[in-house]
Amino acid sequence: MIKLIASDMDGTLLNDEKELPPDFFLILDRLCSENIHFVIASGRSFSSLKINFEGHLDKLDFICDNGAYVVVNGELVSMSILDKSSLREMLEVCRSLKETTPVLCGVHGTYFERTSDEFFNEVSRFYLNYTCVDDIRTVDDDIFKVAVCDTLNPQNNSYPVISGKFGESFTVAVTGPKWIDIMNRGINKGAALKSIQCELNIPRSETMTFGDYFNDTELLLAADYGFVMENAHPDMFSFGKYRAKSNNDFGVTKAIREYVLNEKAKD
Repeated sequence: MIKLIASDMDGTLLNDEKELPPDFFLILDRLCSENIHFVIASGRSFSSLKINFEGHLDKLDFICDNGAYVVVNGELVSMSILDKSSLREMLEVCRSLKETTPVLCGVHGTYFERTSDEFFNEVSRFYLNYTCVDDIRTVDDDIFKVAVCDTLNPQNNSYPVISGKFGESFTVAVTGPKWIDIMNRGINKGAALKSIQCELNIPRSETMTFGDYFNDTELLLAADYGFVMENAHPDMFSFGKYRAKSNNDFGVTKAIREYVLNEKAKD
């Protein structure tokens, strides 16, 4: 019996227009009535997710910034801050790369320099509570993630450099077609989910997860019921035993209806 469900947001729970499934909150109420926990497991920051789920925060748990910030039952249970010396070095490396712009995700918000309209249009799709600054190196906040926007292609452009420089001491993950995230070593969605499983005393055999991209790998592997989205990156299909319909077909809620609530999803 499933007692814990965790889903990625972009490319998974949200469609390409960044919309939730139309039946999401109805299903969430149904899950809550059956004491089934739903975890939003996202690369987004809590400051943005609070806006996405305003009015429903008491019904959800959150794995934010790929596991660097975790909220369970409305309480912050873990936060992993980057040390300032390493952070300065990360910023210098990111700023030196072509078509690559760093975004700082911190306790009080998200910060970036508005380098181009293309970058701003991309970053504002994911981060709602943001501050544009003249010089990102002057930001005074506790930072737990550097999100790197690479408008060329991170796998070929910035990832080899950033991973080569920081990969041994930090977690460096490609999180989307234009994004890389840098967190403290050991920080990922799967590790955060395991801490929630421990907190709630729910085993992996009673856990269902959904994901579509490389930063969801550990999340999928932390559950016996790992669902890879139909629209996922092709290299992701080996990390989940199950398939869900695409994000644009609202595959997450359809799978929950079928496998958890024992009903067929409405088309």
